[in-house]
Amino acid sequence: MSLLIICGSSRNDGNTETLAKAAASFYPGDVEWMHLRNHRIHQIVDQRHEPRGFDPVDDDHRALIEQMLRADAVIFATPVYWYGMSGHMKTFIDRWSQRLREPDLKFKERLKNKPAYVIICGGEQVMLKGLPLILQFRLIFEFVDMDFKNYFIGQAKRPGDILKDTEQLSKLKDFFNRK
Repeated sequence: MSLLIICGSSRNDGNTETLAKAAASFYPGDVEWMHLRNHRIHQIVDQRHEPRGFDPVDDDHRALIEQMLRADAVIFATPVYWYGMSGHMKTFIDRWSQRLREPDLKFKERLKNKPAYVIICGGEQVMLKGLPLILQFRLIFEFVDMDFKNYFIGQAKRPGDILKDTEQLSKLKDFFNRK
């Protein structure tokens, strides 16, 4: 089973990425990474209701979507920025509206029942303040029929703080080791 980790952090080796690396180390299969910060993804121009549909966009989004669709399971890893997902992650997901209207891609059909996980990290009271973001992911996954397996919320303010959150590290290990 292959796992794709889609990392929405704007920082190299930040807390979210560190927690995702821990998940990767516990995952019992092949792991690929997609760092959204390293790719060119344009904001969506909403053309859902245009008679001709969406205009083609010259960026990396379609190739990234193909990579996601090939994976057996996906982790969406993002820091909590202003009580939501990172801009990189939001732009990546916003563009799904375009992909849903490309019949040759079979976007929704290929996501159906694909296992999905969420890893988020944030500062003060993240176990409470991060819950709306978890709900947002749950609703996104329901819309495209992905199988939302689990989420992990890491408490971390400064770089490296996530290594002190032994509870989340243990939960990740226990979860992926029982597979």
